[in-house]
Amino acid sequence: MKSLRVVLTFLLLVTGVPGVIHAHQSIDPTIKDRASLPSKKEADLTGYVNPFIGTDGSGNTFPGTALPFGMIQWSPDTTSNGFYKYQGSTIRGFSLTHLSGVGCPIFGDIPFLPIVGPIRASPATNPSDYSQSFSHNNEQAAPGFYSVNSSSGIQVKLSVTARTGLGVFTYPSTEEANLLINAGGSATGNSMSSVQVIGEDRVVGSAMSGGFCGSNTVYTIYFAVQFDRPFSSFGTWNAGAVNPRLRSSTSKQSGAFLTFDTRQNPMVKAKVGISFVSVENALLNLKTENSGWDFDAVRRKARTTWNEWLSRIEVDEGTREQKQIFYTALYHSLLSPNVFSDANGDYIGFDRMIHQARGYQHYTNISDWDTYRSQVQLQALLAPRETSDMVQSLIVDAEQSGWLPKWVLANDVTAVMGGDNPVPLITSAYAFGARKFDKGSALKYMLKAATQPGVGIHGYRERPRLAEYFKGGYVPYSSGFDSAGVNSASVTLEYATDDFCIAQFARSLGDAKTHNAFMQRAQNWQNLFDAEIGFIRPRRENGVFLEGFDADDVLPRSEVPWDKNNQAGFQEGNSWQYTWMLPYNYKGLFQAIGGNAEVTHRLDRFFKELTGWGRPHFNMANEPSFVSPYAYTFAGSPWKTQQTVRRIMTETFKAAPDGLPGNDDLGATSAWYVWSAIGLYPAIPGVGGFVIGSPSFSSVKIRLGDGRQIHIVADGKPPKNPYVQSLTLNGKPYSRTWLPVESFRSSTSILKFTLAGTPNPLWGSAVADMPPSFTIGQSPAIGFIYGDDYLSVTPGGEAKFSLGVQKIVPESLTLKWSAVVPRGLELRPSSGLIRITGNEKPKVDVQVISSTRILPDSYIIPIRFQLISPVTLKDVKFPETIVEIKVGDSIAKSRRGKQRVRARAA
Repeated sequence: MKSLRVVLTFLLLVTGVPGVIHAHQSIDPTIKDRASLPSKKEADLTGYVNPFIGTDGSGNTFPGTALPFGMIQWSPDTTSNGFYKYQGSTIRGFSLTHLSGVGCPIFGDIPFLPIVGPIRASPATNPSDYSQSFSHNNEQAAPGFYSVNSSSGIQVKLSVTARTGLGVFTYPSTEEANLLINAGGSATGNSMSSVQVIGEDRVVGSAMSGGFCGSNTVYTIYFAVQFDRPFSSFGTWNAGAVNPRLRSSTSKQSGAFLTFDTRQNPMVKAKVGISFVSVENALLNLKTENSGWDFDAVRRKARTTWNEWLSRIEVDEGTREQKQIFYTALYHSLLSPNVFSDANGDYIGFDRMIHQARGYQHYTNISDWDTYRSQVQLQALLAPRETSDMVQSLIVDAEQSGWLPKWVLANDVTAVMGGDNPVPLITSAYAFGARKFDKGSALKYMLKAATQPGVGIHGYRERPRLAEYFKGGYVPYSSGFDSAGVNSASVTLEYATDDFCIAQFARSLGDAKTHNAFMQRAQNWQNLFDAEIGFIRPRRENGVFLEGFDADDVLPRSEVPWDKNNQAGFQEGNSWQYTWMLPYNYKGLFQAIGGNAEVTHRLDRFFKELTGWGRPHFNMANEPSFVSPYAYTFAGSPWKTQQTVRRIMTETFKAAPDGLPGNDDLGATSAWYVWSAIGLYPAIPGVGGFVIGSPSFSSVKIRLGDGRQIHIVADGKPPKNPYVQSLTLNGKPYSRTWLPVESFRSSTSILKFTLAGTPNPLWGSAVADMPPSFTIGQSPAIGFIYGDDYLSVTPGGEAKFSLGVQKIVPESLTLKWSAVVPRGLELRPSSGLIRITGNEKPKVDVQVISSTRILPDSYIIPIRFQLISPVTLKDVKFPETIVEIKVGDSIAKSRRGKQRVRARAA
């Protein structure tokens, strides 16, 4: 996900063939060449899609051809690990499978490569001998189409159906026109591959690969290629051995080469079908979806399909570059997940058995940690049937493996990120209208993972460290490579979010008991909230906060080898970024920080930078930051959300190869842009509703999957004027900044914005107009220790600490506190009453007296709170406040960093 952006001096232009991007040309913001753009009459929105956006820097997108949610993605690779990098000048192959925007290599299976000349050294051991140089001047791409001319004079044109591809390879006049099919050329290497030449016009085979992001995963893909003409000769290779006329090869590095005589006919057409079940099913997919040889017909159908999908959101006005960025973002948002079942319904399950998808299509490649925050909501609204099938696929995966899989790849679980991320993905899909799945089974498997520690296939744990999460209400920090331990704070926040989503889903199904229980767990973020400094902070197993903590300096640094820029306890981030990742209870969080004014002040500091790793600032390159710009609205300053979102859109996205701020992560980053450009954002996981932002187009027409329409109209030149002055919903004034999905009940719902170039601080700022917060189960106050949480005393000596309390409810509170004091120590006082009426943080000085007989050791003193009044707050549970007393040697590490942060954040 990390982004090293390279600033290019050129942008991209749609010219020449309508609907095709030529990689070498520049964007003219005055739109001189209007003939290349889709006219209103044509409604060809594919002309705005620029597949080269994200192919430079760390966007990791691919420019090749694919259909929405298609199984095949036929695209060029410029690196040895299956990526296309725009700065590359040689193509190593055109492989059949890709994931858009991932941060680790995967797939890149069965690369095809047309060459001219004899096959001498093995392509497996000497790949650079055959790589084809090219220029972007001779490269084109559009949804469902890719074309390039190599320096050797070969033209490649590619188009696809859902499970098959059609390639046209046009060679110079030669007797040695060769096509390499590298069965052992997958991006992460192959544990086995096979190829078989059948007759004079067909090749079949398979590839076994896996290991995504270091996971212990494996998949097998099968392929079948049919040519429109016989090859004149053939051969295979096996590792370093080249074997002319040998029809088959099976090894880790196998492949076939096919020779054509192009002196009379320069064109060779190849149809390829893929399947994850068998060669027979690959042939069946080919027969079902791609029976002819008409390349233009396949391409037109692909273009029509993409137009149908892209037209589900129609935007008007705006600049040409805005539309390119927008429709490319929508395009990227629809590339994954990917259909996994074949044309006959067959698919390979998590149990490695062949199953039939009955009444639905089976899907895979679901990057839930990334996509639950922005993408699944978009897909659920636009494509409820397909999204329901995706959710049902996860449930079926659980039935076959015992657990809901995290970050599904093919028929395996990668579990590459923390949290129980299938939960917010499923519940968000449901909340936004994708409901045709087995809801009872979904809840059953959610509850299993949330309540029963257990192990699935190859050691998979859906919720690692669950027993410790039960015990203390948080995952404790631990060193060494234990993903849940070293990322303990972010994993705790993810688990709390997961629990919140379970609560909302259970309530929608009428299960009030589960709702109430999991709302209590949803407030576990309070167990990691250091109320003195107002940040989420990791705790050790004994309950003591992690030492050496400094939010501004991002200390201590992570112990994960590839994550050294980030902070210990946080996955790919730091406390500044993760503290805001609690949108379901911003009200409680903001009160705990110190109120809306302090929150707004901190957010202003946070957004001084918009991208970057290892910095105490917003990072658009990574998903935990996605919701943060909308936090202003929860704090009563929606105009700052409008300002900040527009700034992010204009400064970190552009219509260029390096036009994405970071990994697109199967469309998650692109989906954020789509929502933000529309002027709505699904901020709260598992809840059907939007924070209202500011549209960047004068008209947005959204066609929902069930036929309803949303028409967003903006007066006041939206591209230049982001500030909302007023809003109406279906002709009636609407001052709230939260819009429930249920608001769109009529066949056409109309949101009309009035925008201006200056803020209106009054609109949407009233408490009644703010988005909802879900406070059930939260503690009314959080205790803390002023200064160090740990003290050092000698036997017979004394020390002091001060106890504080941060109130997070409006009511006045009377609390009783009491300490559990180990034998050999004495506290004066050891209990007492604390009354809080306003925003003050009371301070209780406590003296620690050590016995002369106490053994040198570390002693933990839990301080517990009990609510005395008001009695209207029932059944509240307070986080424990912990003091560590070390008797003997002084503590080497101090907590001075905490005090520095408090001073800077004030």
